[in-house]
Amino acid sequence: MKKIALLALSLSVFFACKNSTTSNRTGFEIKGSLTNSKGEAIYLEKLSQKGPVVVDSAILNEKGEFLINNFTPAVGFYRLKLSQANFAMLVLDSAQKITLTGDARDLGNTFKAEGSPDTKLFLEYQELAKFQKTRTDSLENIFNNALIVQKLDSLRADSLSKVLQKPYELMVASYSDIVAKKIKENPSSFASIMAIQQIKPEIYLDVYKALDKGLAEKYPLNEDVKAFHGMVEQTEMMVSRTEAIKVGAEAPELILPMPNDKELALSSLRGKVVLIDFWASWCGPCRKELPNVKRAYEKYKAKGFEILGVSLDKERDEWIGAISKEGLTWPQVSDLKFWQSEACKIYAVQSIPYTVLIDKEGKIIATDLRGADLDKKLAEVLN
Repeated sequence: MKKIALLALSLSVFFACKNSTTSNRTGFEIKGSLTNSKGEAIYLEKLSQKGPVVVDSAILNEKGEFLINNFTPAVGFYRLKLSQANFAMLVLDSAQKITLTGDARDLGNTFKAEGSPDTKLFLEYQELAKFQKTRTDSLENIFNNALIVQKLDSLRADSLSKVLQKPYELMVASYSDIVAKKIKENPSSFASIMAIQQIKPEIYLDVYKALDKGLAEKYPLNEDVKAFHGMVEQTEMMVSRTEAIKVGAEAPELILPMPNDKELALSSLRGKVVLIDFWASWCGPCRKELPNVKRAYEKYKAKGFEILGVSLDKERDEWIGAISKEGLTWPQVSDLKFWQSEACKIYAVQSIPYTVLIDKEGKIIATDLRGADLDKKLAEVLN
């Protein structure tokens, strides 16, 4: 279950239609012509982290034509909306004269815009993403068809999944490299803010920092740029922490309260092979994985294996209730701070379930082990 998106734009709507007849002072305008229109209203919305705000509007005439020119946009993300599900994403700046065409029935997938370099770049990024989705969907279809036609059991299905994992990873790596290259070629483009979220910061941190630098130099006072800068700083910190918990590194200390409010230190378990299991009562995948963890515990606890459950719960009763319901008998700790838990910060936890396996000397052996992979690693270490 993912923690957060890096730069989320809310989809809640604040309606504030304008009906002014006074044009702006910069000459900005969007002149449009849409096929299959029915004289409907079209709205220009400014997107921000607080949600979309309607800043201008127009009525399509009998030819599907419209003119929006009562607003001077600050640089940023906008959408031209016919309905909540039918809109064109735009990246606008003041003084632009834009010509837009498209099909009113499917504006988002058909529109073309001239006169806005960032919007043109945004559409290029969008085409890359569509192509990537087509490729990865083809692998998913192969897997699903095999499940249906060949009626694979869980063991064979897992084997096929591992076979397909390599080409999937190659597709993702190739796509990420292409996106990263285009962002480097456009290091001060607003459109690149959206695109960069498709590539992993731990691999492409230099690209994140280059875009941050380019945008800050070009738009030093822009709120979206400031927000992106803050996100890059957090990402850089997270990457630094991730480096600190690589295999072979000494596991950072954890001291957190147990259900009885007494504190337990990770170091107190030294001398055993310890699995730090990050989970939460509200996390469905975590609860689904717990039977596998329990089996591993029963199988290896007599051989010097211990588990430290670290919960990201925020409600004490729900945490303790889940421990009881699942029958968890190994040590459990939590500071009940949700994703703000100190454990998350120390171990750079970005999603759960997540595990860190530590040897008897307190050094990290492996991370993110589950199911059969966990059993295999424990057998290797403890036998």
